[in-house]
Amino acid sequence: MTLTKKDLEQYQKNMQISIPDNLVNKLLEQYGQPVTDDAGHVFEYAEQDIHEQLRKDIQNYLEGGL
Repeated sequence: MTLTKKDLEQYQKNMQISIPDNLVNKLLEQYGQPVTDDAGHVFEYAEQDIHEQLRKDIQNYLEGGL
């Protein structure tokens, strides 16, 4: 799975939060495209992995990080 802007908007709606555009862009850049490992193999994040990373990144932002 790759993260889309629509997915991220739905996540914000479900979690009842609002995040700034610069963080939205960073998250889309990081999780919105397939990932290539050191050996050149392409894989996508699982939906659960994306949601967990979003939770961590957004919580970090809200606590003053990022």
